[in-house]
Amino acid sequence: MTEKVKILMLGEGAVGKSSLLSRYVDEKFSENIQATLGVEYRQKILIQGESQVTVQVWDTAGNQNSRGLGQERFRVITPIFYRNAQGVSLVYSVIDKNSFQQVQTWIDNLKEQIDCEQISIVLVANKCDIAQREVTTLEGQQLAQKYQIKYFECSARTGAQVKEMYTELVQQILVRRGQNQNSQNGEKIPKNIQIDGGETQPQKCC
Repeated sequence: MTEKVKILMLGEGAVGKSSLLSRYVDEKFSENIQATLGVEYRQKILIQGESQVTVQVWDTAGNQNSRGLGQERFRVITPIFYRNAQGVSLVYSVIDKNSFQQVQTWIDNLKEQIDCEQISIVLVANKCDIAQREVTTLEGQQLAQKYQIKYFECSARTGAQVKEMYTELVQQILVRRGQNQNSQNGEKIPKNIQIDGGETQPQKCC
């Protein structure tokens, strides 16, 4: 059986979205990774028994400039890439308070493009390896609780919780897909799907 999932990475510029993706796909970290311009696409193949899952991850440029042309250009290109997305990794940096405060804006923008009840979302606090934090763990947990989504503290540099974050998101997507298909067919919802981890349930948001 072959499955395909589409995940978007959203968040302000310089929060480390590209580094998280590189750590997940290539299992490495680079200090000199360039800022994303527009949207970049990567994929990773997961094998679980006789099943294969192609994880497509779209790394979007953050809003480097909160005013003027930069924001308008970003708003023009992103709706295309929201199409058919089944999961979102919403990223902020623990050393950038503004990126945390902008999470609400990203959620609002997401709601304009997609039915949030039909997608899986996780909140990601990146750069947790750095001691000088502007956003505490408790603040991140409370925000995730507000939206009823799972929270991960990650480090693209060390790899901490990066694989676990993507695995959880893929699991949620596959569980939701299975539930929707069975609901349409009038079948009983099966037990939760597992991919390199425990059972999971789709989370709510918005």
